[in-house]
Amino acid sequence: MSNKLIKESGGPQKKSSSYEVFTAIIEFTLAVIGVAFCLFVPLYLKDGYHSVGTVKYDMYRYIVLWGLGVVILITLGWLMSLKELKVPKLNDTDWCVVAFLALSVIAAFAGGNFEDCVWGYNGWDMGLLSMLSFGLIYFYYSRFGKGNKVVLTVLFFSAFIAFCLGILHRLMIDPIGVYSLGKVDELADTYKNQFLSTLGQATWYSSFVCTVLPLGIGIFWSARKRWLRIVSGIFSLAGFCTMVTQNSDSAYAALLGFMAVFLWFSLPDVKRMERFAEILLLFVLATRIMNLLFLVHPNEILILDKLSSFLVFHEWMWGMLVLAVLFWGLFFWLSWKQKYAPKAALIVRRVLFAFLAFVILAAAGHVILSAKGRLPESITQYTSRIPYLIWGDGWGNGRGKTWSFSIQMYKDMDVFHKLFGVGPDGYAPYAYSLYQDRLAQMWGDRTLTNAHNEWMNALINYGLIGTAAYVGIFFTSIKNFAKKQENMPVMAGFIACIVSYMSHNFFCYQQICCTPFLFLIIGAGMYLIRRRQEELSAS
Repeated sequence: MSNKLIKESGGPQKKSSSYEVFTAIIEFTLAVIGVAFCLFVPLYLKDGYHSVGTVKYDMYRYIVLWGLGVVILITLGWLMSLKELKVPKLNDTDWCVVAFLALSVIAAFAGGNFEDCVWGYNGWDMGLLSMLSFGLIYFYYSRFGKGNKVVLTVLFFSAFIAFCLGILHRLMIDPIGVYSLGKVDELADTYKNQFLSTLGQATWYSSFVCTVLPLGIGIFWSARKRWLRIVSGIFSLAGFCTMVTQNSDSAYAALLGFMAVFLWFSLPDVKRMERFAEILLLFVLATRIMNLLFLVHPNEILILDKLSSFLVFHEWMWGMLVLAVLFWGLFFWLSWKQKYAPKAALIVRRVLFAFLAFVILAAAGHVILSAKGRLPESITQYTSRIPYLIWGDGWGNGRGKTWSFSIQMYKDMDVFHKLFGVGPDGYAPYAYSLYQDRLAQMWGDRTLTNAHNEWMNALINYGLIGTAAYVGIFFTSIKNFAKKQENMPVMAGFIACIVSYMSHNFFCYQQICCTPFLFLIIGAGMYLIRRRQEELSAS
């Protein structure tokens, strides 16, 4: 570990025994923090679902913010133990994180609501301190991640427990009694449809699922050891079972995103396509398992969204299971007969993803033209059957009016705020300082806390420059992971997590149940790359 850190600093350094001791202490402390964070933040509840966001952030604050404070003090000792200090080399992702943190500080001062921006808006807590903690999570776990394997194992364990509880709650089986806790004796049926597992509201839960599940699937896709394939397969199956019943459409955007990642890296190789077919088979099998579970233990109050209802209850899905088996059998046969044509598969990949890009752009263009009222009736008479293609205030469960308001608010900003934003979690304080009457007419006594689109929300909170740095973290991470994917197949799982998060949060937002976990995952992926580079240079 110490040799790695010396090489990364840009040249040889003289080290002492105290240097090695401090390094080991930092690694151990980070492992303890990571284990506690990954275990308690997903699973901890207090007083049922009442103020669940605040409860989880308080747990995060006690573990991570205080823990990182201790690590920073240890790091000072680590730096003092170096007899010769040189500036460490930073990759493009590192620089994006540094730039984002610096711009977050600037935005906090520039927004005019400094105190709110430091601590974050009540109940959301995505203020400057949270942004700084995300950056520190990335840097520490990408440099001192010797215990990352244990940390991620605990994350998978807690996620599996959360998935199983989510499945049971959809069957109206409540083993932890969370539906009978809180300020009332029994949670109303409406909230039982909206809240599940230990994460709370469906979109919070789906954010966690879509951030963690793709890495488990990536391990299932890339693992060589049979026991690891079996364990990760069970984890993936449970994740798919809860995904098709969690009741948030955003999860299907994430599903499309991370499945596209695995398909991209699978097509050039028949063995990988066989693994991809197994992932598809697990997904369809999950819909059939949930169908049978609902037959055995019906939930009469459950109201699923249209797509989830089709996947779980429509009889056509039994035919899809047969097709999934045949699809897997095709690539098993091609692998056995060694008749796969990689060059032809690459052509198929280009055509398929070009078509996918065309469909996405066409759909986006249709929505934009619909919003401007420029679509002819000859088109809308067909496309109006798909609600997501027709813009209106109710589009996307009310996101239509939220996005319209957010876009107009950004347009109204002066140039300085357009560039540097109104501060972390500064959306609500800024909006209500200028548009209180309008927001009251739109939302009544409810508070609009963010744009319900993380990237639009970032544009307002961090400005154009800060958003570029923030988005740059994810794109440069994808690039760096993709470069190593050929020799380190599990990198596809790390890429899938990022794409899944970005796709899901196009309709959602930063929050404590997903964003810090993504920075932890990215940091762990970067540590694997650094360790591999160390091994290659040593050989």
